[in-house]
Amino acid sequence: MATVNLDTAARLDIVCRKGDTFTLVLDFGAEMEQAAANWKMQVAPSDTATAILSLEGATNFTIEANDDGVNYAKVTITASSTVMGGIDSGLYVYDIQTDSNTAGTTGGTVKTLLYGTFKVNEDITYGTV
Repeated sequence: MATVNLDTAARLDIVCRKGDTFTLVLDFGAEMEQAAANWKMQVAPSDTATAILSLEGATNFTIEANDDGVNYAKVTITASSTVMGGIDSGLYVYDIQTDSNTAGTTGGTVKTLLYGTFKVNEDITYGTV
């Protein structure tokens, strides 16, 4: 019996701090061929729960060439300190996808690239400055 594994997503666990600006820079080393508008990251208490954090498109993603000159290889994900301050400390799950579908359409390519745990540590000084 043969097996084909189409799940090529890689696991990357993330630890961040409540109330701190979230900035994650990923260099995929190869052209990702997706504009910033096509990227999504969701964080949820479990894989079947509603997302508590949803980052999408050019508001939260920037795509640029990496230091080796490969276009669209370096992805930066950001969320403001205000957004991160609204998330309770705890352990969550997340994934990051590219999705070439536009609003109201289907048939594009959706690809999960990364997944894992998303731990938010409490911040003692958050909101006191």
